[in-house]
Amino acid sequence: MKPFAKIVSMIAVLALFFGFAISPVQAETKGDECETFFVNVSHGINGTRLGLSKDLPVIAYVYKDGDVLAKIPLVFKQTFQAELPIGEYTIEVFSEELGAFIDSMKVGPVEIPGCVKVNLLARLGEQGEPTIRVLVRELASKASSR
Repeated sequence: MKPFAKIVSMIAVLALFFGFAISPVQAETKGDECETFFVNVSHGINGTRLGLSKDLPVIAYVYKDGDVLAKIPLVFKQTFQAELPIGEYTIEVFSEELGAFIDSMKVGPVEIPGCVKVNLLARLGEQGEPTIRVLVRELASKASSR
């Protein structure tokens, strides 16, 4: 299995771990509808399991509505968290060591609504292949918490 894919998989695992907060999270609202969502992405793949460096540096490309929104550099054990506007998103992972995108780590395109928390769990599958598990949970909106 390609090391880059494993790294992305581990990022998703860390995202799930850090995604469950003890206190409730509130999304930005306009009237009764949320205009944002929260995302957690974690790099949890030790590159040595793939024959690469332990840090296994990657760049997560985040596309919103077809345009590049951000390029997020990550290394083993790093986590990225953000509040983003609703829309259609695609995430692709680029391995700096391999110099290529990892096709099995692509997520989307998918329409993401407001008032949710998206956790991306990168891990290795049963045969050691990189996978990303996406978990979505609803959040309390500010309007409903009044």
